[in-house]
Amino acid sequence: MALTLTGLGVALPSFASGPAALQVAAPSAQSLRTTPTPTPGIAAGTMARQRRIFRKLWNIVNERYIYPDFNGFDWQAARVEINRRINAGMTDEAFYEVMRDLIASLDDDHSQFLSPDEAREEDAEYEGIATYTGIGIVSAVNAERGYIYVLAVMPDSPAEQAGIRPHDHVLEIDGQPSVDASGESQSWLLRGEAGTTVMLRVRTPGQEPRLVEVQRGEVTSVERIEHRLLSSGALRIGYLNVPSLFEADVLSRSRAAIRDLMKDGPLDGFILDLRINGGGTYGNLRGLLAIFTSGDVGEFVSRSGTTTPIRVRASGIGNSQEVPLVVLIGAETESFAEVLAGVLQAAGRATLVGQRTAGNIEILLSHDFEDGSRLWLAEETFRLLNGAIWEGEGLTPNVLIPLGWDEYTAEDDPVLAAALRQFESR
Repeated sequence: MALTLTGLGVALPSFASGPAALQVAAPSAQSLRTTPTPTPGIAAGTMARQRRIFRKLWNIVNERYIYPDFNGFDWQAARVEINRRINAGMTDEAFYEVMRDLIASLDDDHSQFLSPDEAREEDAEYEGIATYTGIGIVSAVNAERGYIYVLAVMPDSPAEQAGIRPHDHVLEIDGQPSVDASGESQSWLLRGEAGTTVMLRVRTPGQEPRLVEVQRGEVTSVERIEHRLLSSGALRIGYLNVPSLFEADVLSRSRAAIRDLMKDGPLDGFILDLRINGGGTYGNLRGLLAIFTSGDVGEFVSRSGTTTPIRVRASGIGNSQEVPLVVLIGAETESFAEVLAGVLQAAGRATLVGQRTAGNIEILLSHDFEDGSRLWLAEETFRLLNGAIWEGEGLTPNVLIPLGWDEYTAEDDPVLAAALRQFESR
């Protein structure tokens, strides 16, 4: 998914894919067609505010949503139905639930509505100060095999202290399957009061399951940017894993890591790992592109056909503008992470190694409302200079490694091994 902030009084820049930890599972669209139970005693001022917010939201979607057919959803009928429900009387909590449901009914898997509390949490995550009580993992779902698996572990978190590592499968949480019968993650079971414990049945790929008891604690949601120097024969290869483009200091931390890799001189090759990167801000996208390339790299395209070119001014570190480059991609690579990889591939700067990406490059624009709630709406898509758009299809790697993140460990990483071979063959 992709996020891009407009100048509507929001402190954030723009995004290409909402942070997974903040996405809200909206109720079924069926609830829009049910008869609401009137809530007596709703103040006239509350109803008036709800009407203003809904009217503004409805008009934004009506005029700007990238799909003019609203993906087959009857947008006109929704206005009549929801106005009826507001007039019948709703608490703010019920109103926010209906707004989430409405935007989910567009069925693009990207656009979303956030309540004021959720919007504040999103702002805190962007600033790197978001905290919650849990164990401190970022996970994805393997619905076919019925488990969640670990993409990342937060630094100094209870999960890290308990020995849980990226690539691990969480099979059960306190005796319950980590994925329910409908294929939905039950990772919410990991949350709870600080000091309480949760028993996990965990399996490292290729090993037998084990029981791990983890004591919940306060976790700061900061992604770990990893870098290290790899050797391949006589070659010095820099490795940088950027797990997200969302947080405000991603670019500064990435640049600091590259400077560290370059401190002893130019590198013979560079590996940029985007396999678990779900996107983030436009500023971080442009900043990372500028380290490796420059010039006109593509454009954003709106429903009306209006285009906004993306121009990148080189801002290299050491020999980063010329160094042979391999980008690692996978099924979790989405939105602006996909754009980053796709631009570098199209420019001839990078070889892509791994799996096909998610194909989520709709650009979301942010709209804040008077009560602090927020709409993220898919209003644009990205197009390369050659006209290529891969929404719904994903990027095709130059070197395909048909193994998912949950099928190997960091110590036995076939994608990284294949990337190193690219430099040996030069």
